[in-house]
Amino acid sequence: MNRGALPIFKASFFLNQKRRDGLKLRVIYAGDHVYTDFRLSNGFQSETNSLYGGIFFGIMDVLMWYAILMEARKICMTKKITVDFFEPLLCGAPYRAKSKLMNVNGKNFYVTAWTEDANGEVCTKVDALFREGKNISMADILRDFDFSETTPEMEEFFSTFS
Repeated sequence: MNRGALPIFKASFFLNQKRRDGLKLRVIYAGDHVYTDFRLSNGFQSETNSLYGGIFFGIMDVLMWYAILMEARKICMTKKITVDFFEPLLCGAPYRAKSKLMNVNGKNFYVTAWTEDANGEVCTKVDALFREGKNISMADILRDFDFSETTPEMEEFFSTFS
């Protein structure tokens, strides 16, 4: 599978490129992991002068979901997470967030995600357990995707999902 930008949910606050209030993140498939680069404005700053935790978790959750989708072709839901903050994430600073599927055991998917600062230093680490969703149609999920920022090869790859 070629590397490149992944399709996005049309209504996503985190991903939609047309939402004026959204983050407009681009998730990139890099072969064995997914990533996104971001630099958020002070509008997402918490009372401790760092990135608001809910926004941080949303970014990481999206990445972990895509890591599972790309490697296992499964739709999964977050069941349990553990977060380690090594350094605060600051608004206005550039970061790269990455995620990788680590293990699958039945319907349990173990995934990790982390953020790196501009120097490649790890600032946060998230370990999570996702569980395969029940009664979720892959066709319904794909119908809600916007492929306008992807390559034809990426769209073809997703057309093989069942």
